[in-house]
Amino acid sequence: MKLTVPSFYFDFHCIASRCTDSCCIGWEIDIDPSTAAYYRQRAQKNDSFAARLEQNIDFSQTPHFLLTPQERCPFLNKQNLCDLILHLGEEHLCEICDQHPRFHEWFGSYKESGLGLCCEEAVRLLISDASPLHFVQTEIEEAPDDAPFDPQLLQLLLLLRERFFAVLQDRTKPLSQRFCTLLSLAEQAQEAIDFGDTEALEQLTKDSSVSLPEPSKEQPSEVLDAILSFLQTLEPIDPLWPQRLQTLQNQLPKLLSKKYSPSRPHEYEHLCVYLLYRYLLKAARDGELLSRVKAAVLFSLLVLVLEMETAADFSLSQQIINIKALSKELEYSDENWDALLEQSWNYPAFSCQNLCSLAASLL
Repeated sequence: MKLTVPSFYFDFHCIASRCTDSCCIGWEIDIDPSTAAYYRQRAQKNDSFAARLEQNIDFSQTPHFLLTPQERCPFLNKQNLCDLILHLGEEHLCEICDQHPRFHEWFGSYKESGLGLCCEEAVRLLISDASPLHFVQTEIEEAPDDAPFDPQLLQLLLLLRERFFAVLQDRTKPLSQRFCTLLSLAEQAQEAIDFGDTEALEQLTKDSSVSLPEPSKEQPSEVLDAILSFLQTLEPIDPLWPQRLQTLQNQLPKLLSKKYSPSRPHEYEHLCVYLLYRYLLKAARDGELLSRVKAAVLFSLLVLVLEMETAADFSLSQQIINIKALSKELEYSDENWDALLEQSWNYPAFSCQNLCSLAASLL
C-alpha cells in the first residue's frame, strides 16, 4: 500500500504535561472492543489498579471511560500523565488514545495520514517552518481497504489537488488572489463533476488561465458578521466559545477599520493547503469538492480574524491556541463540520464571491 504523509508527520511526539491543554479532558472516549476485553480481564485481578479499571470504565454497550466531575479522564493523574501507560504500558492504550491526534484516509491500496489541528504540537509542526508545505510517500505493508469510491475521480482529484497546492504556494502573488483563484478553480471543478465532464475536469488539472469570481455586492463586514452569526448556531465544544464569537462580532467595526497585515502570512497558506490535503479526496466518495474548498478557505480566514482579535499580545503560542480552538469547534464535532459543509451550498455568506471579497478585505 502507498502511504502519503506531511513531511513533519514522523516528527510528532505528544508533549504530554507540557501541553497547555489535554486531550484527556472534556472528551468522552470510547474504547475499542479488543482493548475493552483486555481491560475487563485485567480488572479481575486482585490489586488496586484492577479496582480502578472496574470503577472507572463503563463496559456496557459501547465501552468508555467515566469522566470525573471535572470532565477529566479518570486515569489522567495530577501531573497530567496517563496512569494507563504508567501501569499497563503504552501498548495497552485503546485505539483512540493510541492514534490521537492522527487521522487516516483509505482509498483501496492508497492511504493518507496526518495530524489533527486540535493538537498544539501538531499545529506547531505545521506552521513553524515557513517553507512551502510538502508531502512524502512511502510503501507500507497493509491490506487494501474495501470502502467504495470512484477510482477515476480519485486520480483526477489527486492531480487537481496538486494544482490547488501550486496556486496556494505561488508566493509571487498576494495571498488573497491565491485564495480567489482557488475558489474559482473549485467552482469550475464542481461543475465538471456535477455534469460528469471528465475532459473538463482533466483540463483544470493543467496550468491554464483562471478567471476570478465576480466582485461581491455585499460588504466584507456584512459577510463576516453573517458567518459569525452562523457559527453561533453550532453546538459549542468549549462553553466559552459562543461568547468569544459574540465578542468578535462586537469588535468587527474596529477590527476592519484599517488594513491588517498578518505577521506570518505563510501560516495561512499552510492551513489552506493542509485542510485541502485532509478533506479534498473525500469527494471521490460523494462528489462534493466545492464545499470542502470553501471550508478550507473559510477556516484560514477565521484564524486570521482571531489573530486580529489578539493582535496586541500576538505570538506563535497564541496562534497555536487560536488554530487549535477553531479546529476543536469545527473539525472535531461531526455535527458542526457537516453543518458547515451543508450550508456552504446555500448560505449566502459562503458564496465564492463573498469569500473572495472577504479574503481581499482581510489580506
